[in-house]
Amino acid sequence: MAGTSSPNSSADDLKKHVMEVFKDATKDCEDEELKRFFHTIGSSYDSLNNHAVTMFNLMVDFGLTEKAREVFKPLSDLGILSLVAVFTIVISSYHTSRKTESALKVYHRMIATGVNPASFTYTHLICVLAEDFSNVKYLRLAKKYFLETLDKGMKTNPTPFWNLMKAIAYREPLEKFKEFLQQIKAKGFILHDYGFYYKEAYLAEARETLKMQAHLVHNGTVDKDVRTYFYMKCVFPGHIQKLTNKMYTALLHDGNVEEATKFRNEVEETGMEPMVLIHTSVIKAYLKYGKPKGALEAYLAMLAAGVAPNSVTYTVLIKGLSADPDFIGDATKYLLEMMDKGKWPNAATFTAVIEGFAKQEDKAAEEEGKEFVRVMIDKGFVPNAKAMMEVLRGRPIAVIRRAMSIVLSTLKQ
Repeated sequence: MAGTSSPNSSADDLKKHVMEVFKDATKDCEDEELKRFFHTIGSSYDSLNNHAVTMFNLMVDFGLTEKAREVFKPLSDLGILSLVAVFTIVISSYHTSRKTESALKVYHRMIATGVNPASFTYTHLICVLAEDFSNVKYLRLAKKYFLETLDKGMKTNPTPFWNLMKAIAYREPLEKFKEFLQQIKAKGFILHDYGFYYKEAYLAEARETLKMQAHLVHNGTVDKDVRTYFYMKCVFPGHIQKLTNKMYTALLHDGNVEEATKFRNEVEETGMEPMVLIHTSVIKAYLKYGKPKGALEAYLAMLAAGVAPNSVTYTVLIKGLSADPDFIGDATKYLLEMMDKGKWPNAATFTAVIEGFAKQEDKAAEEEGKEFVRVMIDKGFVPNAKAMMEVLRGRPIAVIRRAMSIVLSTLKQ
């Protein structure tokens, strides 16, 4: 095997062999940025080894200690970098740069050399294949290598599983989605260990959720900034769980106990995050990049998809639209829509709209704001001046005065 050595092999010979393998694995690189990277870490054995140490420490920080030890277990008692580590470094670099074909070629070269991949090697290979929708063969290969890890008794981390499930959901019909789940279950794969709760009754919903997530990352019709945002979020384990907890907590914090209970029950019943969470995250992403028009279109797409907004959705949308004077009319429209559905805005949401009027420094906008407050009061809403002042703390004095004037003068009438 290429990954072993005789006790008589000198450390220098082994280091030289490691560098030869690294240079051979990277010689076909065409990406200029990656070329420079490979040249830097491959300038000497010590440089390559230092990079391996950095990678090892990063894996440990992410809780992948056992997998790190498997990949970076030294060659013999001389402490030389193993060849599986070399190939994994190169494949992971191609994965990070989304160079699927290059990663695949290096993997084939690795197998031809007689080096057995570690589970972390498979992680990067499966991920780069599953994340690339440019060629249908990549999904077929991602499935093949995932099943191969199971046949070898390997336990990968959740990321390749979820990336693969998203790709299948996006590219294949529900029956294929079910078929793959049955395949991996038959090989002893325990779905709930990876956060996927297999319930036949909710498989269609689970597929739609995963399909939506894949759409946000891979579909060219989605705004580039939003696609990049969701791609980066998908990289970090547990991110969706954090968003789920955050929405549930926000609903409870604002006193929306019934909505919070409904949201929690849906998560527990289906084992998946509700579509309202994903759509709300899309709206928030557009607003994060200062694109209120995109946020509004995302909200309308959410309604068209038959997904009902909850109080958090309205809060995110209204506060975001209020920040742009061109969309203050839309903000008031959706705040009133929110109330008509029996959902009451919190102080921050109401104040954001009033502040939107106040920041325009225009008498007509001020009168429009007063009329808006009157309509809200007619619907039963009672503005809380103290809560407003708390929200406005730190704003310019002139804005605070105008905002409070819009509300207080209306209350006195």
